[in-house]
Amino acid sequence: MKLKYILTILFIGVSFQLLAQKAIKDTIFILKDTVDGHVQTIFIDDNRESLLYEEISHFEFQHFDKISYNNSMDYFKEHNITLTKAKPVIPLTNWVTLKQYKGQYYVYHPCDFLFHFQQSINDTTFIDWTGEGPVANKIIEQRKINSGTYKFLLTGINDHNRSLIIHILNKKKGIAIFEEKVGERRTVYLMIAANKIRRVPIIVNHCPKQKQFELEFDAIDLTTNKMKGHIK
Repeated sequence: MKLKYILTILFIGVSFQLLAQKAIKDTIFILKDTVDGHVQTIFIDDNRESLLYEEISHFEFQHFDKISYNNSMDYFKEHNITLTKAKPVIPLTNWVTLKQYKGQYYVYHPCDFLFHFQQSINDTTFIDWTGEGPVANKIIEQRKINSGTYKFLLTGINDHNRSLIIHILNKKKGIAIFEEKVGERRTVYLMIAANKIRRVPIIVNHCPKQKQFELEFDAIDLTTNKMKGHIK
């Protein structure tokens, strides 16, 4: 096991220990339970200096990330797809999923990072950071539609003909709706710019010994005009 990986594990363990001490008096508990002899605690951390924000907005490759990323890059080589270099048209390039719980907005530190999702844009690729690792997509086309709307045409190992429109609802808070289409499939989800996530509290699902259930969040009506009026 590499030293960097060991240090990462130690960092997570220490941060949870420190955070747990603070949680006793400064946080709102959603759940405190023991399942099959293993503790699970879900709480709202309103400490904007929490180290856990860094864990859910980490865009540097670890060892296993490189394996996943290189696999997606091999797809381009095998199909003679050449990446082109261009400056991203959108000013915010790193994104993290934004959740709603009982009408309030939060970022979420899951029990199992298989359920965590990020996206990032650089000068050659659009990257989906999934629970199984980052996946690169070629940016076929990108354009600014207006001051708050950006469109990307993408292709990659998972989706060959993918359209993504980013509707920025609030530039100051960095909140946006991502509207994605692949064939007849349409997916809409809410994201927040990674450099803005400390503007909202973080919900932490702490399950140190065993993977347990994830918190169920509100279903949101992501109609663009409705959301623009709602997020101020």
